[in-house]
This record gives sequence, C-alpha cells and structure tokens, in this order.
Amino acid sequence: MKRVLVLLLIGSMFIGVALAGGVVNFGMYSDITSLNIWSMLGPNATSWNFYPAIDKYGSLYGLSDVTNQLVPSLADGMWSTFEATTVEGTSAYVTTVHLLKGVKWSDGTPFTANDVVFSYNVPYELNMPGNWGGDYPPAPYNFIEATKVNDYTVDLYVKQPSGEFIYETLMAPIVQEKFWEPVYEAALKTSNPAQYMMNYDTNLYDEPSIGPITVSQWQHGAFIKDTAIQNYSFKGEQEIEYANGAIQYVDPALGINATYYGTPEGTVDHTFVTGPYVDSIVYDIYQNQTAAVAALMNGTIGYMLSPNGLEKGFVQELQTNPNVKIVQNQDLGFDYIAFNMRKYPMNNKAFRVAIAYLIDRNMLANKILPGSIVPLASLVPPGNTFWYNPNLKYYGEGMDTAQRYESAIDVLKKAGFTWLISPKIENGQLVQRGEGLMGPDGKLVKQITMLAPSAGYDPIRATIALWIEKWANDIGIPLYADLTSFNNIVNAVWNENFNFDIYMLGWGITIYPSYIHDFFAQSQNVPGGFNSPGYDNPQFEQIAREFIAQTDMSKARQYAFQLEQMLEDDVPYVVIYSSNLMEAYRPDKVQFAYTHTLGGIQNVYGEQGFVKAVDTAQ
Repeated sequence: MKRVLVLLLIGSMFIGVALAGGVVNFGMYSDITSLNIWSMLGPNATSWNFYPAIDKYGSLYGLSDVTNQLVPSLADGMWSTFEATTVEGTSAYVTTVHLLKGVKWSDGTPFTANDVVFSYNVPYELNMPGNWGGDYPPAPYNFIEATKVNDYTVDLYVKQPSGEFIYETLMAPIVQEKFWEPVYEAALKTSNPAQYMMNYDTNLYDEPSIGPITVSQWQHGAFIKDTAIQNYSFKGEQEIEYANGAIQYVDPALGINATYYGTPEGTVDHTFVTGPYVDSIVYDIYQNQTAAVAALMNGTIGYMLSPNGLEKGFVQELQTNPNVKIVQNQDLGFDYIAFNMRKYPMNNKAFRVAIAYLIDRNMLANKILPGSIVPLASLVPPGNTFWYNPNLKYYGEGMDTAQRYESAIDVLKKAGFTWLISPKIENGQLVQRGEGLMGPDGKLVKQITMLAPSAGYDPIRATIALWIEKWANDIGIPLYADLTSFNNIVNAVWNENFNFDIYMLGWGITIYPSYIHDFFAQSQNVPGGFNSPGYDNPQFEQIAREFIAQTDMSKARQYAFQLEQMLEDDVPYVVIYSSNLMEAYRPDKVQFAYTHTLGGIQNVYGEQGFVKAVDTAQ
C-alpha cells in the first residue's frame, strides 16, 4: 500500500527483464535541503526533499495504491468508535488504535506504542510549523494527546472528531522514539525546542527506517543515494484490489489477511507485491530540466522527477527516442472561474448559470487545447474515485455551441434580463450577436471584468479566458477578459477585500476533499478567507459541517456528494478543467508497479518499495 504515497499497471512492454537487486538512477533538477524529518515537514517542505527520504517513515494509516482509499498501515485494523470523555476537565473524544505486532525498524528495534506516542505528542507540544500543523487540525478539531495503553495499543484524544483528524492526524509520520528522544530532551533545554529539533543534523544517516529504504549518502549538488532495507517488515505483502472496490492485504509473516471496503470476490483489477526489489536508488542532481532530459535521452537515468510535469517542447524531444515512454496523467487539482456574489449581476443565479452554460469544456479540451487539459465539472476529479460523484450533471452537458447559446439566453430571459439588440440563433448558428444586456431592473449591465493570468504566465488559462469572453459577448454579456499577472489577481481577490467581478485561477487539492467545506464555508467569507465568491447558503453550511465532523467515511462521502451537487446548482464556481501532467521514463531501465494515477508518478515521490531495475541484455 502507499504507506506515505502512490505509482498504474504497466503492460508487457519491457525490453528487458525486471531484476531483484541492482541500481536504478532517477534524475532531479533541484538539490534537497534537509534530511531532517522535522524540517522536511516544516520550513523545508518541498517535493524534492520528500522524493528520496519520505518513504523511510511510516504512518498508522495510508492510502490504497490505485483507489486512494484509507487503509491501515502500521495500525492493526481500523480505529475504534470515538467516545466522549474529558481530559483535565475539558470535554474531549477518544479513539483506540491497535498496532501491528512484529514490525521492526531497520536496526532491529520493535515498533511499539512508544514510537507512536512520541511521534504524536512531540510536534504537537512543540507547535511544529508547516505541514505539521496540518496533521493537527485547528479548532474546534484540535488534537490533544496520544497515550499508551500497552505496547501495541494507543489512545488518541481530540476535542472534536472530524474527517481531517482521520485523513491528516491518523496519517501523520511515525519516527523512532529511541533515536529522537535524546534529541528531544536536549531541545527542551533550549529557548526554542522546535527550532533545535528542525536544525538537528548529526548522524541522520543512522536514523532507523521503518520503510523499504533509507538515505545512505548525500553529496550536495551531485546525488542522493537510497539503500534498500532488505529486512523490511512488509516485504512480500500482497495488496489485491478488486473491481467491486474491495481491498485485501495478505502478509503471513505479520499475520495479516484483512479486507476493507467490500468482499474479496470477483474480478481482480490489480495485485501488488511489496519489495524492495532494488539494492539502491540513486537520485542524480542536474542543474536544470534541460540537463535532466538529456540524461534521460542518453540512458544515464531511467526516470526524471518533474513535479509540474514536462514542458511541451521537452515532450516532443523525448518522443523522438524509442526507448523513452511518455506518461500522461490528470493533475490532482482544478482550474475554475469564481463569481463575486457580493456584487451585481454576479449575485444573480441566472447570470452565473448562463455563463456556466456557455463554457464548452469538451471543445476546449479536444479542439482548442488538445492534449493539454482534461474537462472537469466537479471539484473532485474522477480519478479520486471514492469521493467523486459520478451522477453529477453540469450545465450544458452534451450540448453543442448553438444549444449552449440558446440555454444561456433562455435562462437570462426567464430571470427578467433583456437586450437592446437580442441575440438570435437560426438553424444552429448565431446569426445576430446580442448587445445592450439589461437586468431585471431595466438598467444596462455595465462591463464585467474577468481577471485571468496572462499568456506569459499561463497560456492555457489565457486562451480559455479569451474564449469565455467571446462566448459571453456573442450573446450580449459585456464580459472583458483582463489578462494580468498572477500576483495582481491574488492581490485583488485576497489582499484587497475581494475587489473583483470574476477571476480565473486554479487550486491544488487533496484526496480527502475538506476543501469543499473550506472554499465555501461562512467562516471563510472574511477578508483573506478561502470563500472568495462570498457563497452563503445555510443548508450548504449545515451539511458541510456534518461532512467535516463525520468520521465514517462512507457517510462522509454521501455528504460530499450532496455538497458537490449544491455547488453545481448554485454556481459560485465554474470548474473547467484539470491539467494533463506529462512525465517520461525508460522501460529499458526501470519498472514501476503502475504509472497512470491521479497526480502522476511525481505525486507519489517514488514508491520505492515497488521500483525494479531492468536488465537490457537479450
């Protein structure tokens, strides 16, 4: 399973044969800055730092490899039902987590509750910055403490159960108490214990791993070397994913034969067997992406890490090499336009619906920007299968351009909008553009400005913005696409108290869609808050709170489906697309367990336990 991360099944396309052992070379075009876990998840939280090092740490729960469902990792089964209690006179809730027996750190030390209690309490007590704060959500869902019941049982206390606790706190990294406790004790004697922990850089190569690898060497600006842990406790574990959604884990050495999310029967989609399969993975560091591409072309490396995907020019260059395979995946994010519902006419639902009807996602994806974007209507991408609502219908779905125009015109007319010159559609064609749109109050609608990134910053968004401008003006909506800098948009929306009509930007998102609440919650409808549209729907607010507070993920999913549908109906956002991430690797050098997954290979940082070297000898 993804004990921290993810990688889709590769077919029988390999030139050579995957070997047990050997060395695999990956390419990076940025050096790492730290091997210290406290720093890596604090001020040095970068993709580059995560790639070679994050897989040495474990967590109580992780994600299944393709379906991204929450499953036990170092935990033995799911957490218990939350029960009301008190902690030092304060109301709280407690859940019990049982730990797997037989798991060992790379130095042979048994993994126990001591490691969990230390790993949870230290960053909380020291108020570690950065990503550590995400592992311990803010009020009213604060984590309180972890306590040891026995060597293989812990109780976790929280002020209020929540989905964020499940998907963040329960997935927080576990470090070895034996190694870090002396450092912690020394930190407590300083004026800034958190900073001391984050600055610690002594004997980090000796820090035990509970994962399939450990960083054994780092030469600044040249390379980082991961060495495989051959006595990895989960080596040989099978993960079996069924078409019916069930996920089974079989590991006789650890006494595991457990299934989640259904019955283990019917068609098997994937079977993964955990390694490690290589002796080491070497991350060669290049000065830039151009140099890394050259190394991939000549076979010096088998895969190049590319957090934002390959630029089109590099893709075209790599496609000329028959030994290089290009992989395309949907990004874990979405691009959208948002309406300022505090202002007229954006506060009129019919106006927002009309714009939603006009945007032809399929035309943009298939004709205007072929291969660059994936049409998207929901805040949850289809690749996030557990949380995606497959029954969601969006305005204009299945319509051609003329039908979209007609639907937009019709919804405006029914809401009382009129034109000085009405738009006309005849025989499926626009024969007269509309002019002089007037609102239900009989007053002329003034120019509406849509802020969007310039072509220099993002040519895809700039192109789409101009098409939206065209479609709107075709039916008489006086929309102007103001192509400007990213910073200008951010300043207008978040730093100038929502000084905009409409804007276009994108969000990177998470598997657990807490952002459905965050982007539209009343508590975020404040200067600088995430609720940029000013969306205010009491029914949505109630369901959103129930969604966030839900710890039964099956029930939470139903709440999420309701929220997605409400947002689609009310149109504070129009979600348009997600980007295609283009990556490249050499099947004659390296074999992954899978390469097609939401967010791409780059989003999983390596999944070193599955990587195999390939023998090219025939």
